[in-house]
Amino acid sequence: MPQNRRKVAFSGKKKKEQIQAHRKRKAQRHAEEDNESCGNQYEEKQFYGESSLATPLQDSSGYFHRDVQAVNQQPGGNSRANRYNLKFRKATSAEKEKRKALHSRPVEMLPDLELENDIECFYPPGLSYPSRPPWKKNMTKSELDMSENRYFRLFCEQIDKNFADRDLSLYELNLETWRQLWRVTEMSDILLVIVDARFPVALFPPYLYHHLVEKENKGVILIMNKCDLLPASVVLAWERYFCEKFPKLLVVPFSSMEGKKSKKSLLRMAAESALSLVDACQKLVDGEVSLDSWRSKIEEERNSENEINETEGCEVAETQIITAQSTVPEIYHRFRDGILTLGTIGHPNVGKSSLINALMGKKVVSVSKTPGHTKHFQTIFLTKNIKLCDCPGLVFPSTVDMPLQVLLGSFPIAQVRDPISIAHYIAQRLDVPRILKLSQLEDMDNSEWTSYFICKAWAEKRGYHTRSRGVADVSRAANELLRFSLNGFKSLIIYLRPPGFTQEKKNIEADPCIERIRLIQGTHASDTLQNEEEEINLEKEETSQNASSSDGEDSAPEAASEDEKEEKEECEEENKPSVAYQNKYALLDCD
Repeated sequence: MPQNRRKVAFSGKKKKEQIQAHRKRKAQRHAEEDNESCGNQYEEKQFYGESSLATPLQDSSGYFHRDVQAVNQQPGGNSRANRYNLKFRKATSAEKEKRKALHSRPVEMLPDLELENDIECFYPPGLSYPSRPPWKKNMTKSELDMSENRYFRLFCEQIDKNFADRDLSLYELNLETWRQLWRVTEMSDILLVIVDARFPVALFPPYLYHHLVEKENKGVILIMNKCDLLPASVVLAWERYFCEKFPKLLVVPFSSMEGKKSKKSLLRMAAESALSLVDACQKLVDGEVSLDSWRSKIEEERNSENEINETEGCEVAETQIITAQSTVPEIYHRFRDGILTLGTIGHPNVGKSSLINALMGKKVVSVSKTPGHTKHFQTIFLTKNIKLCDCPGLVFPSTVDMPLQVLLGSFPIAQVRDPISIAHYIAQRLDVPRILKLSQLEDMDNSEWTSYFICKAWAEKRGYHTRSRGVADVSRAANELLRFSLNGFKSLIIYLRPPGFTQEKKNIEADPCIERIRLIQGTHASDTLQNEEEEINLEKEETSQNASSSDGEDSAPEAASEDEKEEKEECEEENKPSVAYQNKYALLDCD
């Protein structure tokens, strides 16, 4: 709509004055925040009776200004949208230079034994997580806030000091998110620790298990979600590993896509996975709460042939979002009011919300591939006496390196500054040129692949070019490879193995219990994994017999599954806007 006012000339001098005024207001705002944090520290000294606190300045939320980056930060410093943002420490310049050096380094494939990892590789002795500090009923809100802020700051300083000589992972520095975890563990009778089945030892903190079982006397169930992305033998091996390592831990393989024939099918209840969870809960409840209503609901869903419409919403009485004021400590009562409360705990993007939707058989909580989508916990009633608590994802302290954290989904791919170095991590564990069928480029001096050339070859194959110079968009190609690995597309699936899996692989595959895992995985997953294994074995035999012949690989028939067809359709849809942008006047041609 045109403005009914006269245009006024705006000179460069006025623009300069405007920028200077903006910088002045910004500096003044930062000075006020620093003064407020100093005032909080003074009040804290008076409250605890300490003479001095030799710690960096902090704001009212408990995290530091200089060494922390906020993921998905929204404009406005006082916005409530930033209250539960993921917050990690910033990468140092030495770490950035070390990652950039991987761009031109030749990729050396690691043996399969390198993928066999024990839980001590990621959680060495001495690590812990910030549990809720002691509190009293007569404490005011400000006193409780100061106590938790001080405890959390001292915990972060102590853990950084103890592991200064080791590569400590990026862990959550937002106190508000940790408060959500404290609230869920306080009100829950059984804790469901959800992990990605591809990386279970990297996502299961043993110190959390010992704290919940030994100190709080809670039942803990390990949910190995997304088990349809890896072979059933690996899932069974991990199940036995955790049962031997943690005697009081119950392990349940789970697949949110169990009731789907393909990824685009309607949402249905994961019946077999849910029944396994009911059996595990029955062992921990020991008859104090009846689970017959939950079991009968699952069996009716499994026996029914009518599909549930995905657009079905939950009733208002069944779903209740708990506000942030409910993080005040409470006294725990086991099975309060005859209701079994199940709390979900896990890293971001392990599928906590998808698991709840699969248990309900309909969409009751929103799901996103972006880490940190669930902001605060919410309660959903499965039945009248079974309640679920969806907790936001938390990145626990560990020694998981940065590339693996990106592939785990703990760190958003959109926020990665150097995706090519992460692609080097993938290329060391998977034969990416063979899987993606990449051809060598003209500017390659030798036959050795580097992460830069892999991303460049994929950009040339997909037609990704920059707008300014028209060269291959390597960053976009690397970003897409990371998303493929995270979502399990294009067979770029990296998964860890338990110690000794290579030696015991044949015995595990002959175990009759593997049929139970395949039933949970679903028909769509088993066919795809079998086809991938057959293709890998056939290609290995062909390369060993005819290493020099390359025509045979191109003429070999491809075993196309439903997932691969869907991926091709998605790729074609993604490419349509770029083609239309190159020739935007093509639609005007009526001939």
